[in-house]
Amino acid sequence: MSTEIVRYLTTVLAVGLALAGVFSAMRAQLRPKLPHWGWERLLNKVERIIAEMASSDFPKPTYQMCHLLVVGEDHRFHHHRGVDPIALCRAIWKTFFCGQRQGGSTIAMQLVRTLTNRYEWTCKRKLAEIILALRLTRRIGRDRLPAIYLWVAYYGWQMDNFIQACSQAGIDPNSATELESATLVARLKYPEPRKPNRKQSQRIHCRAGHLMSLKQSRSKNRLWNRFAFRTHSETSATLTPTQT
Repeated sequence: MSTEIVRYLTTVLAVGLALAGVFSAMRAQLRPKLPHWGWERLLNKVERIIAEMASSDFPKPTYQMCHLLVVGEDHRFHHHRGVDPIALCRAIWKTFFCGQRQGGSTIAMQLVRTLTNRYEWTCKRKLAEIILALRLTRRIGRDRLPAIYLWVAYYGWQMDNFIQACSQAGIDPNSATELESATLVARLKYPEPRKPNRKQSQRIHCRAGHLMSLKQSRSKNRLWNRFAFRTHSETSATLTPTQT
């Protein structure tokens, strides 16, 4: 094994241990304050969203949309429980040692941030978000998260949720093409502005093309396909009302 690889692995391990130490040290202090961040309120919101999705006549986020979301925002989605330690270590390294602000948020963490409406750049907020994301994933199941997040996410001006975004963009989820699905998901990173402009439109379409390329490359992985199909079938089952 080369010296460079050993040095890299040592650095990653050191950062990971440091992160674990900080997390463990502050967890006891944060635990009594978690009610302030609204765990019960967060859980109630998610349960109401699931009930709303089950009763709504509007088409739900499709498997294709969920797949594009995962490959673009959380490609290790199937290998963690709500928090990606590798992404967090990379974000810490880039932010504090390279001077490049970078996020390491998973879909679960983005969902927590959206529902709690807390976006301040503080360690306290980030650690609370991590704890809530872990609890939420353990409570409702990882496979439900992509569809729930797409249902409530912000897509741009007058696109405060999935129904508004599809209506404004003229997209029918039941018959949406891959490009339409990709441009919808791309708006999570590049929201639709109040006044459409060429620069933002180019960003959205470039992001959509990137998402489709990622999806195509991931589709060649048999293990990914097995996880993706299971995710889709289980999410659909949990969000479909029981026939009586």
